Amino acid sequence: MKRFAIFQSLLLFTLFSGAAWAQNITAEEVVSVKPYAEQSQAILQQPVRVALELDILENWHIYAPGDEEAFTIPTEVTMQPVEGVTLGEWEFPEPAMLSVAGIDEPAAVYGGRITLFNTVTVTNPDLAGVTIQGGVSYQACDDRTCLIPVEIPFQISLEIVPLGTAIEPQHPAIFSEAAQSEVVAGGETVSGTLDSDNIAGLVDDKGLFLTFLLIFLGGLALNLTPCVYPLIPITVSFFGGRDTSRGKTFQAALAYVLGIAITYSILGVVAASTGALFGSLLTNPIVLIGIAVLLVALSLSMFGVYEFRLPSGLMLAAGQSRSGVLGALFMGLTLGIVAAPCVGPFVIGLLTYVAQLQSVVLGFWMFFILALGLGLPYLFLAMFSSRIHNLPRSGAWMVGVRVIFGLILIGMAVYFILPLLGDAGNWIFGGFIFASGFYLIVIDKNGRDARLFVTLKNVIGIVAIVISTWLLLPGKTVQATGEVDWQKPTTMEAFNAALETEKPVLLDFYADWCIPCREMDNFTFTDPRVIEQVKAFKLIKIDLTTAKGEYEQALQKRYAVKGVPTYVFLSPNGEELTSLRLTGFEKADEFLTRLRQASGH
Repeated sequence: MKRFAIFQSLLLFTLFSGAAWAQNITAEEVVSVKPYAEQSQAILQQPVRVALELDILENWHIYAPGDEEAFTIPTEVTMQPVEGVTLGEWEFPEPAMLSVAGIDEPAAVYGGRITLFNTVTVTNPDLAGVTIQGGVSYQACDDRTCLIPVEIPFQISLEIVPLGTAIEPQHPAIFSEAAQSEVVAGGETVSGTLDSDNIAGLVDDKGLFLTFLLIFLGGLALNLTPCVYPLIPITVSFFGGRDTSRGKTFQAALAYVLGIAITYSILGVVAASTGALFGSLLTNPIVLIGIAVLLVALSLSMFGVYEFRLPSGLMLAAGQSRSGVLGALFMGLTLGIVAAPCVGPFVIGLLTYVAQLQSVVLGFWMFFILALGLGLPYLFLAMFSSRIHNLPRSGAWMVGVRVIFGLILIGMAVYFILPLLGDAGNWIFGGFIFASGFYLIVIDKNGRDARLFVTLKNVIGIVAIVISTWLLLPGKTVQATGEVDWQKPTTMEAFNAALETEKPVLLDFYADWCIPCREMDNFTFTDPRVIEQVKAFKLIKIDLTTAKGEYEQALQKRYAVKGVPTYVFLSPNGEELTSLRLTGFEKADEFLTRLRQASGH
């Protein structure tokens, strides 16, 4: 049918060439092409929007991309490939429908001025600049004449600058027309995560106040992540039963939350400024063990081994007991380290934006507001905990509550060091949960005179036994690592060879110390639907446990990875589907949606 369409065009050209000559019009004169880039400079791994403005001569039209069976020559944009540069799909506007002589159905056409949009992403860190050359091919027609199809060349040049360079936008009138959603391969639009571009857009569109409000709400959402759970029993224990006025308790609780916020924001700004993986400074083996030791030490106070008190020197400096504001601030500063490894797309986007901004002051306050959102629930929890002694029938059941909290803290300590335990980790963790449930139901006699507490304690014990049984089911680890066929190249040559495939590619950036990485392997990649869906992909794992090798550092830089796990989806031609990128843990149902969109089915 394409050959017939070309033959028809040649026939029309022969029949009506006299009319065209009479007008003294050539096909190249019917359409003018002007290329634009939203900015003259590009940062590695960050997409830059580009546009082509087509001005079509009055009374002439060109054909829109459409059905291959149509008897027309569609407009097409071709780009010469450049190594280390990826391009999205060109986004065309809605065409008009025009009845054309000799064609039964109306044809989709463009007239006047139209603008096409795309994105360019530079992935090669060795490039200092890039010039992309291409052409727009079209067939120009009026109501009597169709001219021979031609191609108009164009080129777009970009300078490559380092992360943190201030870049001024250009041609705002052109790019205000661009669609707000990102177009990925295959023409599907997918709502993206909150990345650095979104945050920059928030600042520009909403102002700092509303941006800070949204960041605060993002901090609240961090309380749904597992690594902040240890703060709950610690907070209850630290503030529980204080015999102080409400005002003094509020001051201490506020200092406690401020301590968490200060630690979190400082660590976040350091990670953004250094470009290090957020979490790697906090979750390397030494720090993991340190956090686990801290949690076990705090759990011992729950079991009555000792009464937790701050160092005497600090207490003297504060001039008061552990109920003082300075003591609460110190406690918050310490426990901010426990909360800091909690990452997600929101935190990664904020880190990227802070790194680009290179403003320590604004970066600190953004993370400070984020951490205040994280800590707000603990302000109210501290106030509630200080009134525990006023609850009715306090007594032995309160000791039982502390025992439960102590077991939770030990469980979280084991959870934090799971990456260091290897294959035995699941057995140790599951065994501890089972033993805890058995202890609460059979051995622990605290609060047996409080019927409601005993019932609650038994329910917690039963739930613990059920969870441990599920964790210890045979075959879980085999299924997670055996049925999903990951490749682990260790050189750039092997990595590039692995990308030579007709399948879409899924890159898994992980680390042995990364807890969400293990959660993805144990919960998401064990789902039979996920196991079946990933068979359509070439699966590659990149180990960033140390990230000291040239190969790992190059890939981390190429794909702008700032946290693990990070999942990068590539089309078969190596182009990243940027709107599908995932940082952090995601449940199977949501991850399946990404897989289906990336594979096209």
